[in-house]
Amino acid sequence: MSLPNRLTMLRIVLAVAVFAALMADEPGWHAAALVMFIVAIITDWLDGWLARRMKAVSPFGKVADPIADKILVLGTLIALIQTKELAIPLWAVFLIVMRELVIGGVRVIAGAQGKVLAADKWGKIKTAIQLVAIMGMVGVVVLRDRGLAEPWMIQSVYPLTVLCAVLALSSLASYLRQYRAMLEKSWE
Repeated sequence: MSLPNRLTMLRIVLAVAVFAALMADEPGWHAAALVMFIVAIITDWLDGWLARRMKAVSPFGKVADPIADKILVLGTLIALIQTKELAIPLWAVFLIVMRELVIGGVRVIAGAQGKVLAADKWGKIKTAIQLVAIMGMVGVVVLRDRGLAEPWMIQSVYPLTVLCAVLALSSLASYLRQYRAMLEKSWE
């Protein structure tokens, strides 16, 4: 297994650890979740950079990399829902989950036609902005645990979640336009 693919697998492990740490009632675990989330973001950038530099782009990496991102984003958002003070809108998280399931279905249809769909530019931008927004949300939890979160910080979580949902839907529309012919072919 190439180094970029190992970093992708590490990101999946980190995503599960972030989820578990955020679910813990201990503030120290929340701080650990923030550190692990940041490390996961770094591995996301690093695995892509290394894959291109080492000419180690693989079908596995094209599929596993976006799956690792989804596990990190969705797992963290779901874990943050338990923090009622953040008032994370469930409808926004639902839309993000829905987008990921639909894109997963499109990738399955592409696979049935012998194609591997890597993340497109818009999907990568969406993921980068979501990761930064969610990192901010986890940071708010850590600050709240220490009594340092200002009310505006806690209130910023709602619009950040809405931003993540809007980006998810925009990216979904882009994918559906881009692969419309392939999807229509699959309906025949």
